[in-house]
Amino acid sequence: MKFSSFILTSLAIVAIASLVYSQESRPSKPFQEWSKQEAEQVLEDSPWAAKQEVRLRYASQARRVAGGSVPSIAEGGIADTTSTSVEMGGAEAPVDFQFTLRLRSALIVRQAVIRLKQLEPNSDTSEKGRAAFNARLKGLLECPACQQNYVLTLSAKSKERPGADPIYTTFKGGRLADLQRYIFIANGRGERRDLIHFVPPKAPGDEAVFYFPRFNERGETLITPTDTVLVANFTNNDVNMNINFRVDVAKLIVNGQVDF
Repeated sequence: MKFSSFILTSLAIVAIASLVYSQESRPSKPFQEWSKQEAEQVLEDSPWAAKQEVRLRYASQARRVAGGSVPSIAEGGIADTTSTSVEMGGAEAPVDFQFTLRLRSALIVRQAVIRLKQLEPNSDTSEKGRAAFNARLKGLLECPACQQNYVLTLSAKSKERPGADPIYTTFKGGRLADLQRYIFIANGRGERRDLIHFVPPKAPGDEAVFYFPRFNERGETLITPTDTVLVANFTNNDVNMNINFRVDVAKLIVNGQVDF
């Protein structure tokens, strides 16, 4: 897996999900009645969408990003990082990127994605077309894979360089065996789940999708209502790419259960 136009040599993201969107401000009406703004709020400004702005400096050299050793987990199961400044070589000034991690297996996130699709104009208004559209939405809502897996997505964008996408460039040729060496999720008790499936972005602007097993060999979930933090680790020591998201589990609890 190689960068076509730039490399990451020291990327650090420590993202805590926004607390602005509290449970009290969740739309009380059925998701089929959400406005576009309400659906977008779930995906962009809620505890299920962790964000961090990072400055990247461009370079033209291509380099592999997969295959780095797995970083050690600090006390409490968290591999902490602090820097959000990146030196990538080259003469250009650093560019601001906003990275977003979404908890796609959360029901509320899937509902928001579906609602936005419902609000889009449907070009195929035939009976067959509507049936196919509804079938796709039904599959997304039920998400059989989410019953056994935690699903997360990662994306990035920049107002300064709208055409640049480090997620697409990094993961478009990703190989599962390489990514499994350093990508995992963990709780604050030191337990973790390793990556078991990966869907690369198909085009700039698309999300990369990551799957982790929900249960261990004893049938226990990784994240419970008594946990305090969810950590999503994408650190690759091979290229000093340090990406850590920290999500406040208490803000994910709906009706006594963790929605993820």
